[in-house]
Amino acid sequence: MTDDVPVLSTPSSSSRLSLNDVPVGEPLAWSIVSADGVLLFDAGTTVPSQAVRTFLFENFEPYKFETATEDGANDSAHTVHASAELPEGEEAGHLTLDNIGLKIGARLGLRAAAGSAMYSSRLIGFSTPRAHRAHALFITPPLISGQQPLDLARGEQVGLVALTTRSVFQFACTVDAVCHEPFHYVVLSEPGIIRRLRARKFTRLTTRMPAHFFSADSEERTPQLGLIRDISPFGMSLAVAEPNAKLDDRIHLSFRFNTDDTDVNIDCDAIVRHVQGADAQGNNGAYGLEFEKLESSQRIALKSLIAEQI
Repeated sequence: MTDDVPVLSTPSSSSRLSLNDVPVGEPLAWSIVSADGVLLFDAGTTVPSQAVRTFLFENFEPYKFETATEDGANDSAHTVHASAELPEGEEAGHLTLDNIGLKIGARLGLRAAAGSAMYSSRLIGFSTPRAHRAHALFITPPLISGQQPLDLARGEQVGLVALTTRSVFQFACTVDAVCHEPFHYVVLSEPGIIRRLRARKFTRLTTRMPAHFFSADSEERTPQLGLIRDISPFGMSLAVAEPNAKLDDRIHLSFRFNTDDTDVNIDCDAIVRHVQGADAQGNNGAYGLEFEKLESSQRIALKSLIAEQI
C-alpha cells in the first residue's frame, strides 16, 4: 500500500469534461478524476492516443481537477471487515477460539437473522474460561450505515464471520448481554461449531473501478488507464483501450478502493492468464490477471471489499 496519495474530493458538475477538452499526445495541465473523485490521469501525464481518450469517456465520467497532497492523508489499512452472504464452507476438525488466530481488535461481520444484512463490529475482549464457564466474546455494537447501533436482544442468536491472518471463519453465538456502562458493548456466548471458509470460493465482485498499469517487463513505465470489470482476492478482469500484452506477461497494477471508511491502496504485479482480443475497431480488449504476490493485509482488504458488497 502506498503513501502520499493525492487528496481528491467529488468534483462539481461545472468541471465535467467533454471529449474535445482532453488533448491527445501532450501533457495535461490539470488532473482528470472520475465522478467520485478517483484519480484517472495526473496533471503532467499524457493521454497517448485517440483510442485511450475514447476508452476514458466510454467507461468513466471524467472531470477536470486540480490535485493537492496532504501529509499523512492516507494511513495503511489492515481492514478486516466482512459482510453479506459468504460462500459455503467446510467444517474443519475442532476449530476453537484458541486456534483460529482471532485477536483483540479484529473486525467481525455480524448478521442478526438469516438472510439479513451483515454489519461491521470489532472484537474488544475475551472472558477467562473456567470450569463451569466457557469463553465469552466482547464486541463493539454493530452499526447500521456506520451510525445507528443494531438493535440486539439478550438470547438472540447471531451469525458472525471473522477474517484472520490464517483464514476466514464462520460461527454462531448467542447474545448474553447488551451493556451501556461504562461504554456500549455486547457480550456473546462462546461460538458453537466454527467453520473454515474456502478462500478459493470467494465470488468475483463485478465492479467498475479504475486502475493504472504498465508492463513490469519493459523499461517503459508510463502508467496506462484500465477498468477493473471484476475482482477477487486472487485476480481480476481488466479492460484496456489497446491490448498489447501476451500470455504470461507481467503487469504492474495500482488501484484503490474504500472499505470500512478506510482508503486501501494496492500496488502489485500480476500475470496475464487470458487476453481478450480487441473489437472490430481494434480497441477495448481485456486481460485476465492473476496477482503474483499480495501482502496478507492487502488480500484481507480485498476479501473485505468483496464480502461487504456481495
